[in-house]
Amino acid sequence: MGDKTCGLYDKFIIERRDGRSAVGEKHNNCDYFVLDLTHDPYAIEAVIAYAEACRGEYPLLAADLDKKTAGFQAGFLAGIRAERELNKMRRR
Repeated sequence: MGDKTCGLYDKFIIERRDGRSAVGEKHNNCDYFVLDLTHDPYAIEAVIAYAEACRGEYPLLAADLDKKTAGFQAGFLAGIRAERELNKMRRR
């Protein structure tokens, strides 16, 4: 079964490095949504929107997210340009 036929489902097990996801801790049983910044073409836009939404209260986090997404954006754009050029060459 592929992801396109599943919708939202429990795909990942997430554990906090600070131990606060342990039983009895604040983040035990928190609900998380994981984004694959490497392969998911929609993830970068989601992170950019999140950075904008939190910028006023968490400016350092927003700046870090800006830096993180800048490289991915450049890579995606380069990939799109390369794919377009390949398609042009194939049509000739």
